[in-house]
Amino acid sequence: MTNTARRIAFAGSFIALNIVLTRVLGQIVPIAGLPALRLSFGEIPLFLSSIILGPMYGAICGALADLLGFPINPQGPYFPGFTLSAALAGFLPGFMGKLVKKGWTWLSLTIVISITTIIISMILNTLWLSMMFDKAFLVLVPPRIIASLIMIPIYVIVIKLFLKHFRFIIGEPLNESK
Repeated sequence: MTNTARRIAFAGSFIALNIVLTRVLGQIVPIAGLPALRLSFGEIPLFLSSIILGPMYGAICGALADLLGFPINPQGPYFPGFTLSAALAGFLPGFMGKLVKKGWTWLSLTIVISITTIIISMILNTLWLSMMFDKAFLVLVPPRIIASLIMIPIYVIVIKLFLKHFRFIIGEPLNESK
């Protein structure tokens, strides 16, 4: 299998995983009567797509997962800001990972995932929800902070374990330390 075909196959797998984990298994938590917080593990395939395939593939995976996942299980009205957020969630880890010179250590992975989550979940997605539902931005922030504090360590652990134990599937070279 050529490298391009392999990347496309992995991209399709990451998109499918994101849709299942986000749209099928994700749970919506209402805040102030609004569907303002989705708890899911759908970000993990996006982060992995970016780390393994690179930031551009990650961005494409994020955007396509959002666009293809919406008709499957909308969970609210379509808003293009969330597609932008999904593309950025797929782009940022790989982009920041290019700055990581010593590989994907626990610390580097924690920093990259934390920055990505702060930008996407706590800032952009909160802004989109505030715009969509005409609610104050600061009303929506506290529950999102709590959710992020819970989810970031889970993301980091799952991604680190995946990178460590599935090297035989994803192959070399990966910017991942032992």
